[in-house]
Amino acid sequence: KKSIKAAVSSGMSTHRKLSRMGKVQKKNHSGLDATFLGRAKVLKKLQISLKDFRRLCILKGVYPREPRGRAPRNKKGQVFYHIKDVRALAHEPLLDKFREFKSFMKKVRRNANRNEKDEALRKQTTMAPKYTLHHLVRERYPRFADALGDLD
Repeated sequence: KKSIKAAVSSGMSTHRKLSRMGKVQKKNHSGLDATFLGRAKVLKKLQISLKDFRRLCILKGVYPREPRGRAPRNKKGQVFYHIKDVRALAHEPLLDKFREFKSFMKKVRRNANRNEKDEALRKQTTMAPKYTLHHLVRERYPRFADALGDLD
């Protein structure tokens, strides 16, 4: 005799249930939503402006991709980026430099609006954050021969 507190089962084991009904897939864990992101979602994820995103994509050589299957009706004409490309952009050191520059320009603008023009000019010339693109060049052309081959 079973106790009152015992769970009422359908008489099917979990293994049999899985084979019959299949596993319930989590949302955005398969299909188009799992592998591709729209541009707006990418901008939100990376927390940068469209202008900076375009600049970063050009420097890194990331282009929008067309999903293998056709896009859903409600997403026609939308630009998709592969999730792996977005992850690579998220770990890019240039992203931090873009953010740093944005906050620096805020400070310069604040000084300019307070009529501290000389202070703004001094900040702009001496304290501007600098960044290099050496790592991007090395990434794209690991050997000197590769760079020469791209010139022709």
